Amino acid sequence: MSAYENTLIISDLDGTLIPRGGVISEENKEALRRFVAGGGRFGIATGRTPEAAAGYVGDLPINAPSIFFNGSMLYDWQQQEVLATRPLPAGDAKDIWPRFAAACQQSFPHACIEVYTADNCHIISEEKYDDPRLPFEYYKYEHCALDKLTDTEKTPWLKFFVNAEPAVLHRLERLAKQMGVDVLSNSFYSEINYYEFVAAGVSKGTMVEEIRKLPEWQGYRIIAAGDFLNDNEMLQLADVGVASGNAHEMTKAAADVIGCTVEEHLMPWIIEHVIDGGEE
Repeated sequence: MSAYENTLIISDLDGTLIPRGGVISEENKEALRRFVAGGGRFGIATGRTPEAAAGYVGDLPINAPSIFFNGSMLYDWQQQEVLATRPLPAGDAKDIWPRFAAACQQSFPHACIEVYTADNCHIISEEKYDDPRLPFEYYKYEHCALDKLTDTEKTPWLKFFVNAEPAVLHRLERLAKQMGVDVLSNSFYSEINYYEFVAAGVSKGTMVEEIRKLPEWQGYRIIAAGDFLNDNEMLQLADVGVASGNAHEMTKAAADVIGCTVEEHLMPWIIEHVIDGGEE
């Protein structure tokens, strides 16, 4: 039996594998190469699209199903094949998400508002209010009118995203309750100025459970790593949840183990202390 056989590491990207504004360290890359060479399996779990993630992780040895759109998509990285999607549900009102998006445009005119479908990130707010990080990322995106996206049966929405000041996002939470989209969705902060909506019952954690159901992955020990609130359920549902040392306090509380900071290279730390050292 290989040293790391039947062990899967699944890691968040920003703040866990990638320092804010940085790149994946050579120490992390080398540790993952050794882990996979020893029979281990590795996947990622991110709010990004596969295309946006590829610019960062293209040379990593990803050999396990990976999670995108904060749990709305399960993707086979090696085959470049979508395994499952979980679109935002319409409930009784088929136009509820376009109506909610229009209300956000009217109520929060200076916010960056994005609609994610399986093939693209659609920015429906004015270009001058774009997330300033976008030009430095690897996102495929387009600016378009909301009218182009209103047929959600033809083009399902996987994620709805707003980037704004925290005070605006608190108002967004209230608007979601007023319009009833809160009961149709799992909504959360992925950073202090990012608020996201995916389908009710969907998270990185629920997709970890979907991986467990696949015949090939039964019996695997799953170790998940993350740093922010959208990672909490994944850490709780993994066999071992590891929060980076720089993680949000609530994420640390959700984890079984608190590791080193992202700048100190979390992947070799996990292999040494959690897998080789047996810490839980």
